[in-house]
Amino acid sequence: MPAVLACDRSRRWPHPSESPQRGRLSAAGVAGLVSSRRALGNGRRRRMRCAGLGIGAERRITVATGLVLALIVSPVQLAQADSRPLTVPALQSWTPAAGKWQLGSNARVVIGSGDLLGEAQQLASDVRALTGRAPSVDPTPGARAVRGDIRLALVRPDAELGAEGYALKVGGAFVISAPTPAGVFYGGRTLLQLLSQGPSVSHGTARDWPRYSQRGLMLDAARTAYSRAFIESQIVRLAYLKENILHLHLTDDERWGIQSDTHPEIVASDALSKSDIGDILAVADKYHVQVIPEIDLPGHSAALLAKHPDLELKLGGTYTTSSPETYVTDKLDIGNPAALAMVEQLLDEYLPLFPGRYWDLGDDEYLSPAQYPLYPTLASYAVATYGPGATPSDAIHGFINWADAIARSYGKTMRVWNDQLNLGALVPVNADVAVDWWIDVSPFGDTFTVPPLLLVGQGHDVLNAGWFPTYYAGDLGPIQGKSNMQQAYESWEVNQFCDPEYTGDNRLTPCTTVGAGDPHLLGSQINVWGPLPETPDQTAAGIWPRLAVISQKTWNSPVLSSSYTGFQQILSAVGHP
Repeated sequence: MPAVLACDRSRRWPHPSESPQRGRLSAAGVAGLVSSRRALGNGRRRRMRCAGLGIGAERRITVATGLVLALIVSPVQLAQADSRPLTVPALQSWTPAAGKWQLGSNARVVIGSGDLLGEAQQLASDVRALTGRAPSVDPTPGARAVRGDIRLALVRPDAELGAEGYALKVGGAFVISAPTPAGVFYGGRTLLQLLSQGPSVSHGTARDWPRYSQRGLMLDAARTAYSRAFIESQIVRLAYLKENILHLHLTDDERWGIQSDTHPEIVASDALSKSDIGDILAVADKYHVQVIPEIDLPGHSAALLAKHPDLELKLGGTYTTSSPETYVTDKLDIGNPAALAMVEQLLDEYLPLFPGRYWDLGDDEYLSPAQYPLYPTLASYAVATYGPGATPSDAIHGFINWADAIARSYGKTMRVWNDQLNLGALVPVNADVAVDWWIDVSPFGDTFTVPPLLLVGQGHDVLNAGWFPTYYAGDLGPIQGKSNMQQAYESWEVNQFCDPEYTGDNRLTPCTTVGAGDPHLLGSQINVWGPLPETPDQTAAGIWPRLAVISQKTWNSPVLSSSYTGFQQILSAVGHP
């Protein structure tokens, strides 16, 4: 890929603000990548939305018909004709009945068992914050609910409801039952959305459950110094939409955004403290959101290398610097035992801090095959460690597996971004490593990445973090940083993995798919990458409708409105915390 190599050689990244970042390819890199694709005979510009979804006459007729209907009946009226109440995501099923339930002036939240006391207290607090009414909590397990009360109950395992589903019975009392406390919690989120529309709720019964296990948000808390309070507010908003993942990207070239006691010299002055992290985790626990921390290594390591230039992967085998704070690249030398020792110290410090299942290594945009000749020491290390024929890709895979063993020793599952996974490497990445898939073609990673279908075939769990439609970032030349959410809502599904859009609906490559029911398909998340030319409050407003689309798509219930305009009206009706 000479065009990509020429682009990369033209920059030595003298300052962190000039470093490439995931989802922020350089304009020259985009141009070189397009040129290289054309050189391979596959450079014609495709106008498509997702694989198998054309823009033919049938689509135009459907859109035109929808516009005519919208002039006659509002999308919310169409949704109400469905009989299901307005919620985001929509309920999987609802059977209406005559009558209305209303939160009583002396309403209580009663519990079927003592292990729901915390859920009852949280729901009562959230109802009070939303409505101004303050239902009391009866801590007596098995207390009888009366008219106007809310009752929470655990029931035996239910294959359809699974680990996060619930059932509603709305009559004299508003009864939420589920096999797990998480399911009870999500039933409470439905109650909040209904109460936001008025003081009464129609009688009926519901069964509701998500299709995908992971639904959420990634925040770049390295390039943007988000406050503890802001992060906590996003947890509450995620839970309101029944989303359960907050991925915190804590380190990058610009900042090391989390306190370290083992290496305080690398930490930014405005980093999140461990006390902040503890508070964030406490809120996340109450709202059934799992925090996934990411310490991005071995690329995007300039914040670390600024204090430890001796651990840098040397360009061309030489290294010159005018001061200890500068760096030539942002790459940690994974063949250097001292670098590995420091990584292990950091992992030993941070892994026990986060109680969730996952640990994200990052591992993105470290080296492209075109760059291998620029780093002969890594090539030599690969051959010496993994045998004749090994390349830097094998060294990268070996680094992932090494870190994975450390994470597993703490009971964690490792995650990585997909762009450094090489199908032809001698060293396979451990199948237990989960993959956040974000791009098909990258000039800063393994240029043509392993397709999602092959990843799941290799046994990897895969999260769809595809640039379209999950990215929220600044535009970069022809690349659209913020995807068209009408297109996403009306024509995209979670099992469709799509590259960035540029100049409209065009993409470098078609979207690819995996089976919608593949057990290795985890779900999807909105990915907020900085720096952004806006305030955190503006970011919160900007991502809210996008989180709602991801909520609907990952819950995967029948939609209440087929149009994005109608969905926006439903979202407005259900409000937000």
